[in-house]
Amino acid sequence: MKQLITSLSLLLMSLPLLAAGQSEKAHTLTESPLSAVNLLQTLMGLLVVLGCIVLVAWLLKRTNSFHTAANGKLRVIAGIPLGTREKAVLVQIGEEQILLGVTPQQINTLHKLEKPLTVDNNAGISSDFAGKLRKIMQQRGAQ
Repeated sequence: MKQLITSLSLLLMSLPLLAAGQSEKAHTLTESPLSAVNLLQTLMGLLVVLGCIVLVAWLLKRTNSFHTAANGKLRVIAGIPLGTREKAVLVQIGEEQILLGVTPQQINTLHKLEKPLTVDNNAGISSDFAGKLRKIMQQRGAQ
């Protein structure tokens, strides 16, 4: 993947040089806006933009940035996979905690906790990327 990105970036950087070389050769001729070089440069630019969009969407999905709702009153505390597509999820709604069974077809309430579990915010933060980055930055700041 890294080699593909490097190859594409080198190709994109060399396209203006190729276009400049062709424009010097055909200085007296007017160049068509639909030339092969212009089309290739436009296509490569479009592919780079689409690749960036896909990468950002994947990163947002991976870091669960879409899962913030209700101003922090609704949040997923913990989850554990039970199978390839099934999982148990502990959700906190206000002060109430509910254990849910999640499958691709449905979501079932498994248990309502009478006494909410205490949540250690530092333990939850260290499992995600932002928490790990924050921890590294704090360690570097202390040095």
